[in-house]
Amino acid sequence: MTDTEGVADVSVAADASVTKLSPRDRRKRIADRVPAEEPVIRVIALGGEYHAAFNVFLGMSTADIAGSFRADVAFLSTSAVDNGHCYHQAQENVLVKRALMAAARRKVLLVDHSTFGRQVLYEPAPPADFDLVISDEQLPQEEQDALQSLSVRYELATEGSWRG
Repeated sequence: MTDTEGVADVSVAADASVTKLSPRDRRKRIADRVPAEEPVIRVIALGGEYHAAFNVFLGMSTADIAGSFRADVAFLSTSAVDNGHCYHQAQENVLVKRALMAAARRKVLLVDHSTFGRQVLYEPAPPADFDLVISDEQLPQEEQDALQSLSVRYELATEGSWRG
């Protein structure tokens, strides 16, 4: 069996902080950063202005390019979640996150428990705009209750729960 047999032909959009997605889950990836070693994956890099602080391409031209693609699912992260809002500290990053969300059928937010209860400057989208929020099992019950009160679908990932 080759590495690509049995692999679903799925397009995935992922922002810079989402770097480890199983090759079994997709073949095409639309990204603002090129993964180091994923030989089975066809990567479409977005280009734009390079920002060394995040090791990614960001900004208006990157967001414009992202908007020209379509993806089955987007996996995104954010720097802070508080009171029904997601936040990120860099305006250029927010533009790209919004464009990747607009390009995807399904949107998944990946955030660990340390992200909650914090605020920074810009809001890419509220958690309610995502089809699913995935956090770790250390997410405090009060934050789980807050997500439920906003009708946000969420799951808690446990160590070793990867199904790849």
